[in-house]
Amino acid sequence: MSNRSIINFNNDWRFSKLSGTAFSDVNPSDIKSAEWENVTLPHTWNKDDCCGAWADGISSDSSFFQGMGVYKKSFLLQSEEFSNRLIFVEFEAANTVAEVFVNGVNCCRHEGGYSAFRADITKYVRLDAENQIVVFVDNSPTDFIAPIQNQGDFTKMGGLYRDVKLIAVSKTHIDLCDFGTSGVYITPKNISNDRCDVDICVKLKNDSDSAENVTVSAEIIDADNNAVAQSVCKKQIGGNEAYDVTLLLNLCDITLWQGVKNPYLYTAEITIEGSEGILDGFNETFGIRSFAIDPDNGFYLNGVHTALHGVNYHQDSFEHGWAMTDSERRRDYQMMLDMGVNSVRMAHYQHSSHELDICDRLGITAWCEIGIVNKMSPDDSDRHTLSEKFKDNAKTQLTELIRQNYNHPSIIVWGITNELYQMTDEIFDFYCELNRLAKDEDKTRLTTFADSQFWGRFKTDMPTDVLGCNRYFGWYKDAGPAEKFGEWLDMYHEGVKQAICVSEYGGGGAASMHKDNIVWEDEIDPWGLRHYENYQSAMHEVIWSQFAKRRYLWGNYVWCMFDFPSNGRREGDTIGQNDKGLVTRNRIPKDAYYFYKSVWNPEPMVYITEKRHNKRSRFVPAIKVYSNAESVTLIVNGAVYGSVRSDELEDKTVFEWKDVELLNGLNRIEAVASFEDLGEIRDCAEWECE
Repeated sequence: MSNRSIINFNNDWRFSKLSGTAFSDVNPSDIKSAEWENVTLPHTWNKDDCCGAWADGISSDSSFFQGMGVYKKSFLLQSEEFSNRLIFVEFEAANTVAEVFVNGVNCCRHEGGYSAFRADITKYVRLDAENQIVVFVDNSPTDFIAPIQNQGDFTKMGGLYRDVKLIAVSKTHIDLCDFGTSGVYITPKNISNDRCDVDICVKLKNDSDSAENVTVSAEIIDADNNAVAQSVCKKQIGGNEAYDVTLLLNLCDITLWQGVKNPYLYTAEITIEGSEGILDGFNETFGIRSFAIDPDNGFYLNGVHTALHGVNYHQDSFEHGWAMTDSERRRDYQMMLDMGVNSVRMAHYQHSSHELDICDRLGITAWCEIGIVNKMSPDDSDRHTLSEKFKDNAKTQLTELIRQNYNHPSIIVWGITNELYQMTDEIFDFYCELNRLAKDEDKTRLTTFADSQFWGRFKTDMPTDVLGCNRYFGWYKDAGPAEKFGEWLDMYHEGVKQAICVSEYGGGGAASMHKDNIVWEDEIDPWGLRHYENYQSAMHEVIWSQFAKRRYLWGNYVWCMFDFPSNGRREGDTIGQNDKGLVTRNRIPKDAYYFYKSVWNPEPMVYITEKRHNKRSRFVPAIKVYSNAESVTLIVNGAVYGSVRSDELEDKTVFEWKDVELLNGLNRIEAVASFEDLGEIRDCAEWECE
């Protein structure tokens, strides 16, 4: 039994907003007059800000609170459990700047809203007496914490929006002050189909004054709970010293992590033993896989070409905003898996490690990135001078991202920036520095960035291993019509040295808005009201038909999976939201979701589009059905209208019947999909004609 205790610290907090307060003014003794509410963590004060339907009458410009909030909690620690141990409080994230006080003493400041951090509170707590912890959190924009100055098309929700834990350990322990990591780094190498070597680095810390003789052991357990490898190392660690121990293990008859086909995981059980017994221990899951990206042939997982069908995803739920529960995360990733997703881009900042646990278990590969969005410098002149504070914080964010998530087999690339539109010699040099940092921290993965500029050094000199293109053909008018996407990709592919993917593409879709015979140039207003759901799905059909033919694309990431809060937007049928999701923020799939399900997921399906377009004219220009069946039969008001075989179609899953005449009143539409081995499945819709 390890001498480590991990205690849930989410309950019994009190919260208050502190309008107009700055960190230079904060003092726990000055908040007695604050108006408190009882909260349970995770918590954000922006869950309902600036986001709703037009009819709600919400002003998206005035309802988004950015500023200071304060949390406080009283707690008791018994000496029989905590004496002669170190005590840490762990915050999985606090957006954006946090200062932690224990019994009136400032014991920690963290700058950056997306990574975990810990405070050693050992010398500030009183055993067998009441203690008080106070945490000030401010989500105001800054000029040095990326994303700076509110850059990025998403609402930055403030608060302690992920879990908080109390951790107690022996004075000799796995280091808990290593950028918020587990202190354990697992590196499979020399991987073949049946064997590999595994390096396990354990960071040790002795916080006592005397030397300690320790035995560090690592045992690897397979998915059937069998021990398959073990290694032991003995070491003396001097008083108040740190030491890294690397254990070398060999595995035979391995099972590879094969993505969604077989997301096989091992567990490394780490134990630290001293002269008086077990001092500390930790279990870490990992997977064994290799991957490569080829400029002309795309992505390979364990030597097998694998088309990456991906989406972009923001941390957000309609129930709790950024303060998501794990069940909400699991629901979201299950919806992705059901659609056929096998890759996700976690936009545009470090996401929760719980998300990556889900990806590990489901076999969904991940692109993880830091929050440099649009700008590195607040200087709008051509100089774009970078501050040392910005550079230091960006390097810290990248280090935290990589170290905290190093052991997740789902991660394939580290992202450095998104849609940067500033470029100078200084910025380029810093790009190179960030790339070197990522490669030094992790020699097993690739680096990337998402580009929307496509000129100069963005195109010719960027140091990352691979790159992504954010491009919105068929939506924003400066890009061009959807039919031109493939032609542009071929031209761009020829002009760059790196392998390319499409890191963002798509367009808005309001689930309540539909129109027949839409003309993109005249009837789509990307920044306004006209966001028709049926145009969104038709646009994706056109775009995907071009992507599917281009093997050189190492991935394709739809923007985005779910509608999400974006303060200041007023478009479609909502305010304060980006509605490019394939699913509404309330988790209702749009038609485009079912289109991708028909081409990405082999599970038999059939879906009649435009179900919500239920007030129709008598003459419908087209009835469209998505299905991966061999054939689909359309039945209108009980009469067979016609059958179409997939081998007659250019787009094999888009079945269409043109110029269908309906009756006055209620019409019942049925689609019967026939599968050679599985028989028939059906879908239906009801439309009313006046």
